[in-house]
Amino acid sequence: MQFALGSTNQAKRRAVRLATGCEPICVSVPSGVASQPLRVEETVRGAMARARSALAAAPGADIGLGLEGGVDYDDRLTHHWYLVSVCAAWDGRMLYVAHGVHMPLPDGVGARLAAGGVELSEVMDALFGRVGSNHDEGAYGLLSAGRITRDGVFRDAVIAALTPFQNVLYRAQAGD
Repeated sequence: MQFALGSTNQAKRRAVRLATGCEPICVSVPSGVASQPLRVEETVRGAMARARSALAAAPGADIGLGLEGGVDYDDRLTHHWYLVSVCAAWDGRMLYVAHGVHMPLPDGVGARLAAGGVELSEVMDALFGRVGSNHDEGAYGLLSAGRITRDGVFRDAVIAALTPFQNVLYRAQAGD
C-alpha cells in the first residue's frame, strides 16, 4: 500500500514511516487553515484538507494522509492551552480522523499564541535556543525532555486513523 503525505515536514514523514513501515510520497499541499491553528476543530479541518489534497496530488497513492498540529484552549474545564496533533486518512471514498496526545502547554506559551502573529515552533525555538524543532522533536519533545516526541505522537495518530482501513470490523460497518 502506498501513502501520500500532505507535507514535507521531516517529523511527519518519520511518523508515517514508523506507523506503516513505508516511505510516503511527500507532497506540499495547503491546509486551508491558519499557519497556527488555535482550535482543535481548525486543526482537524487542516488535516482533512491535507489528506484529500495529498491523495489527489499523488496518482500512485492508495491513501492520502494529512497531519496537522495545532493548539486548543479548554475554556470549560481546565482553563489551559493544549498542544494537539491530528491525522486524517482519505482513500477517495472514506475519511477517518484520529488524534494524538493532547499535552498541556505552559500558560505563557498559550498567551503568546493567542496574541497572534507567531507559530508554536517559533515560540519553542526561542525558548529553547533551537532552530527548526518542528522538524525534529517538536514542542512535545522540548517540553517533556524527549520522553514524548512529535513523530511519536503523530505515529500513534497515523496508526489510529489507518485502523479502519485495515480492520475487517470497519469494512463490515461500511457495507463492503
